[in-house]
Amino acid sequence: MFDNNNAYDEFEALLNDYLPDEEETGKKVKGILSQVDRNYTYLDVVGQATAVRVRTEELEGYEEGDEVEILLMGETKDGDFLIGSRRKIDMEENWEKLVKAFENKDIVKGKIAKRVKGGYVVNILFQQAFLPNSLSEIPMKDGDKFVGSDIEVMIKDVKEDRRGKKILVSKKDIRLKEQGEFFNKLNLGDVMEVEVKNILDFGISVRVGKSNGFIHISELSWGKVDKISDIYKTGDKLQAKIISLDKEKKSLKLSVKQLTQDPWVTADEKYPVGTEIEGKVTKLVSFGAFVELEEGVEGLVHLSDFTWNKKKINVSEFVKVGDIVKVKVIEMDKPAKRLKFGIKQLSENPWDTAESKYGEGSIVKGKVVEIKPFGIFAQLEDGIDAFIHQSDFSWEKTQPRYEIGDEVELKVLSFDASEKKIKGGIKQLVKSPWDSLIENYKVGDIVDRKITSITDFGLFVEMEKGVDGMIHASQASKDFIKNLSDRFEVGEEVKAEIIEIDTGKKRVKLSIKKAEIADEKKETQELIEKYGTVGE
Repeated sequence: MFDNNNAYDEFEALLNDYLPDEEETGKKVKGILSQVDRNYTYLDVVGQATAVRVRTEELEGYEEGDEVEILLMGETKDGDFLIGSRRKIDMEENWEKLVKAFENKDIVKGKIAKRVKGGYVVNILFQQAFLPNSLSEIPMKDGDKFVGSDIEVMIKDVKEDRRGKKILVSKKDIRLKEQGEFFNKLNLGDVMEVEVKNILDFGISVRVGKSNGFIHISELSWGKVDKISDIYKTGDKLQAKIISLDKEKKSLKLSVKQLTQDPWVTADEKYPVGTEIEGKVTKLVSFGAFVELEEGVEGLVHLSDFTWNKKKINVSEFVKVGDIVKVKVIEMDKPAKRLKFGIKQLSENPWDTAESKYGEGSIVKGKVVEIKPFGIFAQLEDGIDAFIHQSDFSWEKTQPRYEIGDEVELKVLSFDASEKKIKGGIKQLVKSPWDSLIENYKVGDIVDRKITSITDFGLFVEMEKGVDGMIHASQASKDFIKNLSDRFEVGEEVKAEIIEIDTGKKRVKLSIKKAEIADEKKETQELIEKYGTVGE
């Protein structure tokens, strides 16, 4: 709160040397201006033996020959002239005017006479008034520039005591009065022209007539505003609607977007579910892309709604910010102002007819589109992939390697329409080695096969590519062998008899021992047939 008493005490000391001497006033007389020079003006007064001298600055506006009423104040030390004052009369006459201006809160005009400690001396109707810095509305750094300037002020207080008359004035109160009058005329819903004063991250401050207001970023547009400075700059003038008004606090909030109807009011009529329409991509996020249909109306295309393919996608491979894309409205939530779009829904779901083309047992072709550590995905058509596990690449132990873009032929092993999954196999295009084995061999057959590996418990031999047979250590020879590695080598070809074919476990067992015994019997039989007996 402004302290009037302290202001008066400080001002009184400042004005002691500035105001005219407070001598005992004399009588009022009328005189004729006879001579004017730079410092003094001289008047002839009837009944006075000498001319009356008045400071020229007090008779500004008068000319030689004019009759002027003055107050006699005394005489000069040398007695050559009487001393008169017009200012004293003006001050007395105008004091009442200033008191009424104070009571009526009128605006008065004055001139800044000088800058003093704490404020300014202002001449108003031949009175000296004090204008404190805090009420001046003048920047401190520019104070000296305003000396000599005309100024409009309100009289904040007047005081008359034995020490004289004192006046306190304010420029700030004019602004507050004008703001009050301005606010009293305002109503909610009024549309005003405003000027941008300052741009902040969360809104803009604006000048509204004689006052200030604020427009929050959320009230600038029905759409999302990311950076205000991209739209407005200081000094811009625009129309805005009053949406909050506190006349007591002089608080004013406005809106630009509310000059137009909320587009969501009619969004359900313009964009019902099923509508196919073009929009602009405004933002890419990890879970999809936002598409704007008009200012304030935008929706999301989720990752899952770009393509019928269930494979995880990268949004940036499909669209980029600024693209105009065609979408289909698949969900509308008007109260929540939320739209969901689809791009894949613009075309027929390929899974609706997939089973007729890719049912179990079908032989089809596809292109490798994704490689995983455990298998590959081959695209059969847009939106439909088949997964091939690495165990289904080949019947051989050494599996082939595939690269993105390779074309592969496969057999559909399983088809699940509900889960939209197809499992395929490449090795199933040819007969399995096991099937070949059971067609070509039976228990009791004698075969010659190469040893592929040697273990403590037996030997392994290759029956067909991808199918091994095992010869247990007990069947490795009719003679006792302590260490198989001392007797056999990998790559060595051995003769053995098939002693077991287990189709359930897909296992083949052989015996070198039985083959050796069979050979011995055969040799014995041949000797008997040739010689009729076998020698010792």
